[in-house]
Amino acid sequence: MKRAGGRQNFTKISIRHIRKFILYISVQFAVVCILMEIYGRLFDPFGISYYPEMSAYLDTMIIEEPIGYRNRPNLNGNYFGVPVTINSLGMRDREVSRNDDGEFRILFMGDSLPFGVGVRYEDSLPYKLEEVLNSRRRGNPYFHYRTLNMGVISYNTEQELIQLKQIGLLLKPRLAILVYSDNDIEPKMFIFNKRRKWYLNLGQRSYAVSLIYTLAENISKRNSVLNSDDRAMNQYYAERWSVVDNSLHEINTLLRSKGVHFVLFTTEKRGIIFDLLRNAANREGFPLVTLDYRQDLMKFRNSYIDAHPNKAGNEFLAELIAEALEREGVLDHSGEVKDKNESAVIGNRDR
Repeated sequence: MKRAGGRQNFTKISIRHIRKFILYISVQFAVVCILMEIYGRLFDPFGISYYPEMSAYLDTMIIEEPIGYRNRPNLNGNYFGVPVTINSLGMRDREVSRNDDGEFRILFMGDSLPFGVGVRYEDSLPYKLEEVLNSRRRGNPYFHYRTLNMGVISYNTEQELIQLKQIGLLLKPRLAILVYSDNDIEPKMFIFNKRRKWYLNLGQRSYAVSLIYTLAENISKRNSVLNSDDRAMNQYYAERWSVVDNSLHEINTLLRSKGVHFVLFTTEKRGIIFDLLRNAANREGFPLVTLDYRQDLMKFRNSYIDAHPNKAGNEFLAELIAEALEREGVLDHSGEVKDKNESAVIGNRDR
């Protein structure tokens, strides 16, 4: 009996020690997480605030079919560390009338790049382009360029087509620009579909989790860089491309029917996406121009984590775009649109 009782006592002691050990580890883990959360919020290492700030902005968006989601009209707040104001049409822009009043209006379509994540509106790409073009204009002193910023975070080409029909053409643009990013091939609700997983939703809002994720991702990239295989990704692009291709065709057809020039810009220089875009440009006859601003990447991006262009990056891109538009012959500094037959359509030439 004594032996059995001894075993019982030993078992109780062991279970008690295990529980204490688990409690100790749990408390230590919680303390570390709290300290990392505080550290992340105070010092923002690598720019990890991008993830929580993105979650905060997505919370403001209106979910709506058929476009999926859109900016909340008349929103006014601080996001990504800068003031963000959305006008009554749901654009990160000044208020705009439906009468062009003689302006040469340039419709700027795209995702978070033209939206201007991490920069003030005055430092966003569309506004910087407007400044560059107006500084170069000649002739009529009353004539000026006006960009219309229709950039929405994570929009794909299908959504940009819907947006063009719903808002864009009503604003009487004379030129339309679309900046194609590599994630534009994703389904239109992919960014919200991720949030449906509660742990991902909560994790994105945490500075501690964002920091851990960033460190783990960098370690994973270093370990896998020599063994990367793009075949699965290329297959995915091939399967998704029909949606992009059809949208580009419809965008171009719609703009041509209204006498509006269309120029497609991309940050892709090579690979399957660039090849697919070039094929579409050759077939449709619109110019395709590559924006290469990555020769000094850290100089032109918001942070190590947030690769969106900063003020200097947007200024540089605006200069590149202005030069490309001049080459394409789609601008007229006298205040009149050039005849479409005069435009140099060089989309089938490699950039």
